[in-house]
Amino acid sequence: MRVSSLQKDRSGERGSIIIMTAIFALLLLLMVGLCIDVSRIYLVRAELQNAADAAALTATRELNGGDTGIDKAVNAAINVIVNTQGLRAKTNVTIASVEFAENLDDDPYLNATDAKTDPTNIRFVKVTTQATSTNILFASSALGVSHTESRQAVAGTSVGLSSICDFFPAAIALDDRVFGGDFDPPVEHTLLTLTFNQGTGNEAIINDKEFIILEVPDINGNGTGETALLTAGLKNYCKSLGDNINMTPSSNQNNGPRNSGDGINTRFGIYANGYGNGLQPGPFPPDTNVLENISHTQYVDGQPAGNTRRVIVAPIILPGTYPAYTTNIQDWGIFFITKQVPVPQGNCSNTPGCGSMSVEYVGKANVSASGGVSCSSGLTTPVLYR
Repeated sequence: MRVSSLQKDRSGERGSIIIMTAIFALLLLLMVGLCIDVSRIYLVRAELQNAADAAALTATRELNGGDTGIDKAVNAAINVIVNTQGLRAKTNVTIASVEFAENLDDDPYLNATDAKTDPTNIRFVKVTTQATSTNILFASSALGVSHTESRQAVAGTSVGLSSICDFFPAAIALDDRVFGGDFDPPVEHTLLTLTFNQGTGNEAIINDKEFIILEVPDINGNGTGETALLTAGLKNYCKSLGDNINMTPSSNQNNGPRNSGDGINTRFGIYANGYGNGLQPGPFPPDTNVLENISHTQYVDGQPAGNTRRVIVAPIILPGTYPAYTTNIQDWGIFFITKQVPVPQGNCSNTPGCGSMSVEYVGKANVSASGGVSCSSGLTTPVLYR
């Protein structure tokens, strides 16, 4: 009886393993399906983010402080998606918007039209992709029929550095102290006439809106030849904000303004004789845009656009009397040379304006440099911030 009862109980359990196996198989199938759908969502998300990152970085490289930089940035952001092999085919990625800002945390960012009203300090680009839908194949009960999202990236020029190398080897004196307090840079786009100052005897008396040639450690002497080659763009050395700089009596009052003017004018394709035949287009090529009496914005927007030879970065000092020809850097300024330096024949010191630079103050070099910076200072390196 016991054997018969046991056999009867066992016969009642027949098929239970098949049912349990079927249930587990169904659960396993659902889990696999969920994993597949989630993986597809993350794959599309990654591709959208990669597209936004690439578009933002590419657009940032086109910023040039002018209107054309804004338009080029928009086109670059769109084109990098179209020209990225396989990206558009996989997810049909398109760009929903390209926006601009002066500061990373600005809210809201500006559209292209508004950004072009004052493009000089635009440093950041925000790219948003068009929303893309991913159809859910297996886990619609948990995830819905489809999943839709877009991605965003913000890129901009790297944070300004205080050290600059191979800058224009002249200190520019600007008396822009607010109510006698701390130094404050001029208003951007201010037109200035900077007069050459040679220094006198054992001291330099520098007045407002004058410039004086600097002593460069790696160059022996600051006579006529050295002055011309330095202002033409001969590489010099590196300095940081607040560092001491040494000025020098350059040539003499008759020759100094002419020498510096001859060096500066190589940017306009003018090469004076003398100086050991050192002023040549090879080491000192002319700018690609030599049109005079234009603004910096017109310069960067011109056809052809300038190659930054007319954009110089120079240390700014305060006017004053410096017995040891030494002072410290108050700021770094970007200046655009608007026209050729007058260097008439005859005694230069007797000709008003001889050697004077006509410039437009563009802005602070350690905030929004737009050209003329070398030595890998990193002032215009595109960086992905978000």
